[in-house]
Amino acid sequence: MLNTLIKALRNKIAALYVVFSVGFCASSAWALPKEIEIDRLLLGVETAIENQQWDKANTRLIAVKALDDQLPSSYYYYRGLVSSEQESFKEARQALESYLGLEGKEGQYYRESLKLLNRIEDKEQVQVREKIRTSMASHLVLEDGEHKKYITQLQKLYLVDNGRDALELHINTLLSNHRYIPGRYRSDRKWAGSLYQIQVHRGEIAILEKRADKQGGYSLNQDQVNVYGVNPYMNIHCDSVGDQCWLRHPETGKQWLELEANRNAANNVAEAFTHLLRHMQGG
Repeated sequence: MLNTLIKALRNKIAALYVVFSVGFCASSAWALPKEIEIDRLLLGVETAIENQQWDKANTRLIAVKALDDQLPSSYYYYRGLVSSEQESFKEARQALESYLGLEGKEGQYYRESLKLLNRIEDKEQVQVREKIRTSMASHLVLEDGEHKKYITQLQKLYLVDNGRDALELHINTLLSNHRYIPGRYRSDRKWAGSLYQIQVHRGEIAILEKRADKQGGYSLNQDQVNVYGVNPYMNIHCDSVGDQCWLRHPETGKQWLELEANRNAANNVAEAFTHLLRHMQGG
């Protein structure tokens, strides 16, 4: 029994020795001088790039970088190419600039490096535009929520089911409460200034203006705005000298509806018009 155990132990030791020997020989086979090991790894990078194995190429470039700080110029070209494919554009640009700085116009990859830099610039511009688009989309999603909330509140306030009707009622209320009356001491007893009322039709807003004349009477004028194709975001202009505010025309940007000199009130009118235009435009 003891002899059997000893024999089995000897067999295990022999097997371990073989495994150790093979492992030692294998590890010794890769114990190359640093410069040659760098060349070997860079050849592997080349092969990985040819096969479009960008992660594998990146791993080998990291291994090359770990061996030495004094690297061949080809490393920087490969690093620029691989980083560009992985959309690490800043790193790619720095690597290509290092390559061009080392090799200049005589470099093997001179033209390829310049082409890569141009492609990186184009890709970065696309990234910037995409970020802007995504940011705007996120903003509009939030804005849409506020838009719906605004209309819902007006429907409750004016006890109507239709959002368009609620906006029309609200704008007419604001225009009536904040109409422009000239003079230092203002009074509604004597007709003066101007008053606007709107009527909403399919695809357009009709604006009726009642304006006082010098003879003590008034004139009626009508304007129409087609809501399609105009910027829904209304602006105002307030004039401290003339003591009045204006709502700017959505198409021309010129002074349009004349209001009292109350910037907050003018902003409220502009906000209501913006929501009406967006609502009618399908927003």
